[in-house]
Amino acid sequence: MNIKKDLLSINKYSRPGEKLKSVKGIVVHWVANPNTYAKANRDFFENRKYGEMGYGSAHYIIDLNGDIIQCIPLSEIAYHVGADSYKEEAIKKLGNYPNNTTIGIECTHIDWDGKMTEETYNSLVELCKDLCLTYKLNPLTDLYRHYDITGKDCHKWFVDNLDEWEKFKNKVRDKMINNNKEIQKNIIYKNIVNFDFEGEKFGVPGFLKEGISYVQVRGLLDRLGYIVEWDNESKTVIIKKE
Repeated sequence: MNIKKDLLSINKYSRPGEKLKSVKGIVVHWVANPNTYAKANRDFFENRKYGEMGYGSAHYIIDLNGDIIQCIPLSEIAYHVGADSYKEEAIKKLGNYPNNTTIGIECTHIDWDGKMTEETYNSLVELCKDLCLTYKLNPLTDLYRHYDITGKDCHKWFVDNLDEWEKFKNKVRDKMINNNKEIQKNIIYKNIVNFDFEGEKFGVPGFLKEGISYVQVRGLLDRLGYIVEWDNESKTVIIKKE
């Protein structure tokens, strides 16, 4: 993963220079302009300083080849989730002004569906993994689409393909577990029960109560290679081997 710093100038519209209060989440965006490069999108943010293109920026932009440009220091606010109103759940977790408590990542893409190159996708996984480790975030609960905060259709690929969003978050979580020995020893994510099944380490959403671990049946069996179906007529969970 190659990250190059190309910081924006301090200005009113894209880099106000204000300090982040804390980091409670990471927000994933699309640039909404297919087949454009990270540098062009970075320069678009820079040119907002003239006051003719409104407010907006992000901490990172991931290029089509997987390279990453950092536009704003992680200690500062980026204008990536500003809105007139926010979803109630987002306010509960991130506060009344989520720009104060989140890091924003813009992703380039190859079409208007928001599909990313493999290189962009892989860099997004790695970057989110590193940020979650740095700020002690839970990738299953602390990664957000722009949509989750304001309702905006962004990142479009993940908004239109919820299964891909869930798969992405699980990839980030698995990378965190597999690449960090300390987490392997002391995995204490809230709402995740962690398993070591024949040498394969993975986590499943769940919780611990009175010394007993409770997990989602589908989440666990999916990871073990089973197909889980629901028969509504008989109210029965049907489990099949793939």
